[in-house]
Amino acid sequence: MNVRKLHNDKFDSKKAAKVGLDASLKVSIIPDDEVIDLRNLVRDYYYFKDLQSAVVLKLTAELKVSFPAYRKVFSKVTTKTSLKLLDAYPLAEDLLAAPKETVVETIRSTARFGEKYALARYDALRTAAEDAAIFGRALKSNSVRIRLYIDSYREYQKRLDTIMEAIHATVDGLKDSPVYGRILLLQSLRGVGFMSAVVLVAEMGSFDLFPSPKKLYAYFGLDPAVKQSGKFNGDKVHMSKRGSSLARRILHMVALNNLKVDKGSGMPVNPVIHSYYADKCKAKKKNVAVGAVMHKICNIIFAMLRDNKPFEVITPQEHCKRYLAAHPDKVQSAA
Repeated sequence: MNVRKLHNDKFDSKKAAKVGLDASLKVSIIPDDEVIDLRNLVRDYYYFKDLQSAVVLKLTAELKVSFPAYRKVFSKVTTKTSLKLLDAYPLAEDLLAAPKETVVETIRSTARFGEKYALARYDALRTAAEDAAIFGRALKSNSVRIRLYIDSYREYQKRLDTIMEAIHATVDGLKDSPVYGRILLLQSLRGVGFMSAVVLVAEMGSFDLFPSPKKLYAYFGLDPAVKQSGKFNGDKVHMSKRGSSLARRILHMVALNNLKVDKGSGMPVNPVIHSYYADKCKAKKKNVAVGAVMHKICNIIFAMLRDNKPFEVITPQEHCKRYLAAHPDKVQSAA
């Protein structure tokens, strides 16, 4: 509207008035209150989840210095047994000074795996503590910081549990609405759990606003950013990332889950998606191929919600046969 670097109340109000008079602007469509409630809750959930993850990184970094071998004793530093032991014995010297019976009873009562498991974990902890006496460097501040991180982790977990209860209550209150059916429908897709389905539906808003899959993945920011001017065509294009970062985060997780291989059978969890990914990797980098998988999964989600049908693993060839059988007019026009 103006190329001058001008900013004052009179000029800004004039610009706002001109925008209001522009008939070409479309009115924003606000989702239903229930969907906005879900959107607010899931965004708060992942906000606190990220804060909690940052605390876990701090705790792990602290243990690397003061108690290096501790991280090998438990599958996760943040298990209930691990946090209870660290709260009671934050330093290796504290664990070595503690009575064996007390430590074993703490492990047995928290882990509930029996006496044999508790004794095995105690021996591993004892070995790790003796190793820390040689290779670790523990200060008094380490003890304070470790307990502080544990308290923060537990506090964030309480908030996450409260938000999760509110999410379940909100979803249960939508049982007679299309939103509830879409949440259930998305959970039929491999790698999509309750929380992932809620996030996708909440971030999507109203599905009826998307007439084509291109509209949906552009809304999620999965569309490529085009760089073109005159005869120049940029070949190093990336995702526009203009939409919901939380939705892209969930789609990325779903893509990775669909690319997993079952350890027992050695077969892919989703053979069609895995085959598609392998073909893309022949000419593209792995992260680019994962982006293509996210794009394909977004198309699948659109088809599921459009047709109101649960996910089914079928090959592209079988999909074409079914489509032509359901649309015989397409066969005649092609002939």
